[in-house]
Amino acid sequence: MGRPSLTRATALLGSALALALVTGCGGGETSDNPSLAAGGAPAANPGPPATLKQLATKTGCAKPQVQTDAEELRQGVCKTGKGQYTVTTFSTDKGKAEWLEEAKKWGGNYLVGTRWVIAGNDPGVLQSFSEKVGGNIETTAP
Repeated sequence: MGRPSLTRATALLGSALALALVTGCGGGETSDNPSLAAGGAPAANPGPPATLKQLATKTGCAKPQVQTDAEELRQGVCKTGKGQYTVTTFSTDKGKAEWLEEAKKWGGNYLVGTRWVIAGNDPGVLQSFSEKVGGNIETTAP
């Protein structure tokens, strides 16, 4: 049938821990309206499904350091002149939604697209990425 649920749980936990290290536990504004991006601007259309490598390249990361490579998700850390951020791709929309729900408990800034999330400390950097890859910015406090 597939991998045991323990593998999935381990992948999700590892991703959440890596995300906490990248985004820190800093606060931020919480938007209860998913149709509004950071600053109250209308949200952009989510970008199409993309691979980890495609997203990393479009954001200026030549070689992401892959942290998780599982059937359900792939996650890599990027370090560029714009800072450090995490790129995560998902095999399903449900997997992305579950991961994002858990990650938001830590707070942080997320650029959310179709079956992918880019997490980072600086919403301005995520906004510049949004212009290249699409997606909506979501900011939450722990």
